[in-house]
Amino acid sequence: MPPSVLLSLLLASIYGLLFHSLLGRRLWQLPCYWFSAVTGFFAGEAVAVLTGTDLVRVGNVPLVAATLGALVGLGICWFFTSPPPEARATRRRSRR
Repeated sequence: MPPSVLLSLLLASIYGLLFHSLLGRRLWQLPCYWFSAVTGFFAGEAVAVLTGTDLVRVGNVPLVAATLGALVGLGICWFFTSPPPEARATRRRSRR
């Protein structure tokens, strides 16, 4: 396996696990966050290669674009996996 793929997997895994440690509420969200971070990281990397953007590169990995892709993927995953807020009771208790 090429070193750039290993570095990409390592960084995306760090992003996914860190995101889960900060915002995760349930254990089942962990693989979802990890998968979305890896997918977003590689999607951001592909977009950077196709557009020719080179802000910060570590070897063959465009770090800024790939990180932004991972964050977008994590944000989308968080939106769909976070539990909805609890509805507040609209009725007031009657006083006696």
